[in-house]
Amino acid sequence: MGNAGSYRIGHPTPPIIVFMTGTPHILIVDDSPTQLYQMQIVLEQDGFVVRTAENAEAALVAIAAEMPLLVVTDLEMPGMSGLELVETLHYSQPGLPLVLTTSEGSEDVAAEALRRGASSYVPKRIISTTLCPVIRQVLSVNQAAQSVREVAQYAVECTLKLKLSNDETLVPSVIARLELPVVELGLFDDGERMQVAMALDEALVNAIVHGNLEVSSELRQIDDGQPYVDMIAHRKTIEPYKDRKLHVYLHATSDQVTFTIRDEGNGFSCADLRDPTNPENLERAGGRGLLLIHAFMDEVRHNDEGNEITMIKRKKTDEEKAAEAAAADD
Repeated sequence: MGNAGSYRIGHPTPPIIVFMTGTPHILIVDDSPTQLYQMQIVLEQDGFVVRTAENAEAALVAIAAEMPLLVVTDLEMPGMSGLELVETLHYSQPGLPLVLTTSEGSEDVAAEALRRGASSYVPKRIISTTLCPVIRQVLSVNQAAQSVREVAQYAVECTLKLKLSNDETLVPSVIARLELPVVELGLFDDGERMQVAMALDEALVNAIVHGNLEVSSELRQIDDGQPYVDMIAHRKTIEPYKDRKLHVYLHATSDQVTFTIRDEGNGFSCADLRDPTNPENLERAGGRGLLLIHAFMDEVRHNDEGNEITMIKRKKTDEEKAAEAAAADD
């Protein structure tokens, strides 16, 4: 894939991007004035400062003038598409988080955008209840990722084992600790590290909530998710759930990193899992986490008991990077 100067045939040359800082804000990109207004209201009611752009080209101009905290973009827009915007920003500013808004019928493109640099997604049909939590999740993970900039000069290999309680508030700090060896070994660029962090966030929270506490994601669909929140709080106070631990193992080399996360719950049947490679699961709350994990990791597997997930991310070779750049320039 190319840099910010690489543009698809048929689109005008984009502006030269000179990133500047300014008021911390979220930039929303959508060609529908109604959708823009809806998302702006939702975010402003949650305390965010919002800027808007009616298309991808306008978004690039806005970003050049004032760097946002995060970009929320529609996928299907006239001119430069949301997927092309994701590609452009992923290579020109890989540390900038990108969240997609997806509509029914755009599942294939959304899954591709996740693989090419987007951080997460929100189905448009549940924007009012899901957009703000997803943005806060992405910003929290990104902040943790940015805190491990200082790297060791001569790291060759690293193994790390953690034993954790069922406290979701510790997850960003745990991710920052797990990312430190990745930074030290120079495995990934900022965009890839952000995706690794998002996959870890999903896996860790799933292991706590669905594994150790055995709380069903279906409760999220009831009364704006309040029963889900209440059940999590209750399970943390009673046996056998409250004393269960989370076991996290990392092994990193100069070529790849392997994360293994195991809970002490009763597990589940892997046959019951929704197919994470099926883009239709973008629209299903229960399948969202696994789809993100499979999109961001190179290899994912579960143990027979269903209480352990292993995720592998490999460093791209020079040949793979060159092939991606060539494909983006076509």
